[in-house]
Amino acid sequence: MEPPVSAYVQRADGDTVQVMLLDDGPRTALRALGFRGDGPALQRDTDGDADKAQLFLALTVLGIAFAAGREWSPAEVFAWLRERGLLAGPFLRIAWLGPAQFQITRQ
Repeated sequence: MEPPVSAYVQRADGDTVQVMLLDDGPRTALRALGFRGDGPALQRDTDGDADKAQLFLALTVLGIAFAAGREWSPAEVFAWLRERGLLAGPFLRIAWLGPAQFQITRQ
């Protein structure tokens, strides 16, 4: 059983990374990483793949999950950065099974 998740990366296919909060717990830590926004969606721009990889590493330390899905989902972007040698180690993958139902796996 994986640990509970308070937030997940919803989008990371371009220069902007968007994190969705499931509860307010990680908001302060995310703001310290440069995320901005009100409500449950926080965003931060990145400056290329190396910057995105550093941000992803910081997010994994916070226990933030990466959404699975189609066409460059955040989980696929993480795996791609790892294959390129910009990241190492596992991450939490969140896959939606239905409304308010999800599965967390370590990848």
